[in-house]
Amino acid sequence: MSTGHHRRNRRTAALVLGICCAALGLVTAASARTGSTAGDVQHLTWGIGASIRGLEYTHSADSGTATVVSLGCETLVKYDRLGRLVPALADKFGAPDILTRVYRIRKNVHFWDGSTLTPADVVYSLQRAASAKAGSQIAAFYTAVKSIKAQGDRVIIKLKQPDPYFRYAVAVTYILEKKYWQQNLKDIGTPQKLTMCTGPFRFTKFKGDEDIELTAFDGYWGGRPKVRSISLKVIINDATRLLAMRQGELDGTFRISQDAIDQWKKLSGIRIQLAPELRTAYLSLDTEDGPLSDVHVRRAIAYSFDKAGLVKAVLHGYGQTAPTMPPPEQWGDVLTVNQAKAFNKTLPQYSYSLAKAKSELAKSKYADGGFDLTLPFPDAEATLGKAALQLSQALKKLNINLTVKQQPVDQWFATIYAHKNPLGLQIISWGVDYPDPADALHFIYDSKGAVANNFNTANYKNPKMDALLAKQQNARTPAARAAALKQAFRLAAADVPYIPIWYQDIAMAVKNNLNYPGWGTWYLYTPWALQISAK
Repeated sequence: MSTGHHRRNRRTAALVLGICCAALGLVTAASARTGSTAGDVQHLTWGIGASIRGLEYTHSADSGTATVVSLGCETLVKYDRLGRLVPALADKFGAPDILTRVYRIRKNVHFWDGSTLTPADVVYSLQRAASAKAGSQIAAFYTAVKSIKAQGDRVIIKLKQPDPYFRYAVAVTYILEKKYWQQNLKDIGTPQKLTMCTGPFRFTKFKGDEDIELTAFDGYWGGRPKVRSISLKVIINDATRLLAMRQGELDGTFRISQDAIDQWKKLSGIRIQLAPELRTAYLSLDTEDGPLSDVHVRRAIAYSFDKAGLVKAVLHGYGQTAPTMPPPEQWGDVLTVNQAKAFNKTLPQYSYSLAKAKSELAKSKYADGGFDLTLPFPDAEATLGKAALQLSQALKKLNINLTVKQQPVDQWFATIYAHKNPLGLQIISWGVDYPDPADALHFIYDSKGAVANNFNTANYKNPKMDALLAKQQNARTPAARAAALKQAFRLAAADVPYIPIWYQDIAMAVKNNLNYPGWGTWYLYTPWALQISAK
């Protein structure tokens, strides 16, 4: 979840909960300096809107962390700008049968300390990622895995049952040096020990709520990076980041708040690029918690969200209302975008209607309202806070008192991952981890996910849903998968354990004196600075 975060962000899982921590004053770093070699950028200063919890992703799985870690650490395969899997540390990969994945490890790849990458490093990293016992926050990606073994120059993964989206799990699992990880098991990813990877930029300083420093790794197997050093400045406050960009203290930034995009467009000497973020804002309702256990209460709350008004007022039009969790662009090889859009129109829309909200509440055990709810939101996600406040005002008309509370993102994340019941209401931004509609479906609707370090925050447990999830997972054709998935999303819309609110666009800014081709939705899981050069 990437808030991710995705999540997502798993998110990453995918909670792709896109996130951050303390406010920061103006940065003082110099802007990009070009070098004598054609296209070189001697120093790049980039603003990031999220505090980074750590450099070891299995214990810091969110989209903000992925954006940083991906500069230095690599995966077996990676996404191209269209979300397709392409080789990375594995120069060849495939599936000889439905239960087997094979990855041939690229030769002559070196870690920053000069050691050569081996299949043993890969196996160890994947096993750590798969270990719920070790506290991995992406262990849910590996529930179908039976074994992970090295065989010559290959790593072979055997599955217990078919898993059509496991192929994407290795695209968000970073490979570290086994020896270094074992020697620093308790503090890898911290400011003291940093990490040991193979990527184009080596971490030299890490202070997750202030700044991160990297330098080019000239031993990188993919060639000498044009960017020679990087400063990542954590600036959570949108206005502060905008001012820093205006004063020339930043060369670029990601994830501009939707309500600020129009202001950024007015800056001179920079350009704004937009893309579908494949990020869904949604409300989680604990189906085992008091009034929220009543489906009619949940439906009443769904009708109380003015989704269209929120897209216009909060996102300033840079997004769309969400009738279900996956955006149409996320259906991959299951449905085309147009087919997904047509299907979405067949689902209950829960468009804002006070009359329908009152009608649903009247069918519940709480027909007169009269109960209290609390809704926390992470301080880094101002748009979620605004959506929560709109809901609070609407629920007053149903005689439901909703208290909205802002929380530091670390505290909010800790609550989500700890999964201490009751979880009540939660408002979350899910960033997808892979281009498959079962991304969020698998992680937040499966009854097995209602545990710590997993993402079924609604404690939703419906045997019919579990059966449909198994059916789509075992399907042998896209058509069979599509049929099972459609049934699952219809059931989700009827039961309302979650209320999808909107899909949002993503915006980035970069100075006009820099080339940055190929930027798009999947940038956060790739070494994005490799694409930057001086004009």
